[in-house]
This record gives sequence, structure tokens and C-alpha cells, in this order.
Amino acid sequence: MTVKRALKIWRLAGAGLFLAAALFFLYRVRGVLTPFFLAAFLAYLLKPAMMKLEKKGLKRPLAILLLYLLILVLSLPVFFFILPRLIRELNEFLIRLPALTAEVEGLLQAFYQRYNQVAIPAGLRRLLDESLINISITFQQEARRALQAILDLLAGATSFLLAPILAYYLLRDGEQIGRAASHLLPIQMKEDFLGLWLEIDRVLTSFIRGHLLVSLIVGFLTGLGLAMVGSRYAVILGIVVGLADLIPYFGPVIGAIPVLALTLLESKKTALYALVIMVIVQQVEGSLLAPRILSESVGLHPLVIIFALLAGGELWGVSGLLLAVPLTAIGYIIVKFIWARLVGS
Repeated sequence: MTVKRALKIWRLAGAGLFLAAALFFLYRVRGVLTPFFLAAFLAYLLKPAMMKLEKKGLKRPLAILLLYLLILVLSLPVFFFILPRLIRELNEFLIRLPALTAEVEGLLQAFYQRYNQVAIPAGLRRLLDESLINISITFQQEARRALQAILDLLAGATSFLLAPILAYYLLRDGEQIGRAASHLLPIQMKEDFLGLWLEIDRVLTSFIRGHLLVSLIVGFLTGLGLAMVGSRYAVILGIVVGLADLIPYFGPVIGAIPVLALTLLESKKTALYALVIMVIVQQVEGSLLAPRILSESVGLHPLVIIFALLAGGELWGVSGLLLAVPLTAIGYIIVKFIWARLVGS
């Protein structure tokens, strides 16, 4: 092994140790990082629009404030119409949760009585009995878990209020922050890390911005359609479907299950309408939204994506499903980068 390659390996090892230490520190203080993550996410979404406004001659602070004003105007319907209905639906859902649980148990009991009349081997019957009990318990747990997630989201109002302020400084001083961070890197590694970041940025641009816009439209269309057919939980289900749509392959199915389950408890007619709405929205997404909005893929084979989704769901639940694909794509890019530097000349 040449001295040059040995030095390169030691530099990469040192950078890896520094990165590991930094990640460990961030993990220990993760409780205070939520507004910073939200701010970075907001700044990342707004940066292209800010740069376009800058090219038109606007000063950067004015461009950022103009974007904030536009977001505020577009958010007014949310504050005056959607948010009050969401709170009302959550309150009604909390009140009706025991009744809904009892209704589900009644349906399961009716099914149990019917299949109990069929001659089934004892071992299979015991397995079915356990499955029915598990379904009832799972429904209650998942309903409360989903409700708690939405309540936690609403409870994080401080983070949402602080995020735009932090995002303003990230947008205004982004270049200075980037230059200051680049000074921490050895001169020989700056070009490599710049290329690494450009590749990661391509993946994030492709996945986050495109999929987020598509999911937002899908959730809005689903919620609007459910509201038009008289569903009591149109806003809640629209949010659930929008979030689920961020999950590749499994998203439509994951989103359809709570929609059909809740609307079926309302009435069979409402459930039928909900099914038609979801089929129409999925057709609109597949034929109109995805081809026009989504750009190139994240560069992962479908088998890798499916494995990442299953692993993410197993490790971190819903959050793991949402973050599995972008994190796997970024990890793949970083591994390729490190491997190329280790085995390259």
C-alpha cells in the first residue's frame, strides 16, 4: 500500500469518526432539534423559489418575506376551514372511539358466529380465534396510535412557530453557513464532498419535493371527495392518505385501509363512494400527477426499496416507512462514495 493511499484511508477514517461523534451528540440532544429539522426542511423546499425571485432582481430578505406572505395567504383556508374541521373531527372521533370499537367487535363477533357453524379442525379454529382477538386489539391500538400521532403533531405548535424564523436565517445566510462548514474540510476533500452533496441533493430533489407535492394533492383530493360524499372524518382521512402516499408501492393500500374501515362503519354507501373516490384519485395520480411532477427515480432497484420499507417499518413503524427510501438512497450514495475512495487509485 502506497503512502498516499494510506493517508487517504486515515483521512477518511478520521472523517468517519468525527461524523460518528457528531451524530452521537445530535442523538443525545434530539429533543431540541425538531424546530431545526423543520426549518431545514422548509428552507430546502423554498430555496429554488427564492433563487428565482433573486434572479428577477429582488433582494434576498425581501424574496424570503414575499414567499412567507404567499404561504400565509395560501394557508388561510387551512386555518379558517380545514383546521377547525380537523379539531371537530378529532373530538368526535375521541367521543365515538368506544362505540366504534364496540361496533368492530360486534362485526367480528357476527363473523365468529358464522364461521363457528362451519366444521373446522380444532387447530385451525384455535388459530382463527387468536387472529380475531388480535384483529380487535390491533384496531384499538392502531386507532389510538394514529390519533396520538395527530395530537402530537398539533401539540408541537412551538416547533412550527419557531421553524419559519430559523428557516429565514438558513435561507438568508445559506452560502455563508456552507462556506464556514467547508472550511472544516481538508482542501483535498472539498471537491469530493461537493460532488457527494450534489448527488444527494439530486436524490432529495427527486424524492422529497416531487413526492411531497404529489402526496399533498392526493391527500387534498381524497379529503375533498370524502367531504363531498358526507364522510365525518374527511380531513383526518385526507391527511392519512396524503402521508401514506409518500410510501412507495405500499402507500395506496396503507391509505385505503383506514379510509374503507371508517367509512364502512359510517355506512356501506359511504364506503362504496370512498372506494370510488380513491380509485379515481389513484388514476389521476398515475396518469397526470406522477408523470408531470415526479422526476427521475432515486436510483434503487425495486427489491431494495421494498426491503428498505419492510426494514424501516419493522424498526421505526410509520416514521420508518416514510423515511426508509430517501435514507436508503442517501446511504447508498455515501457508501458508493467511500468505497470509490478506498479502492480507487
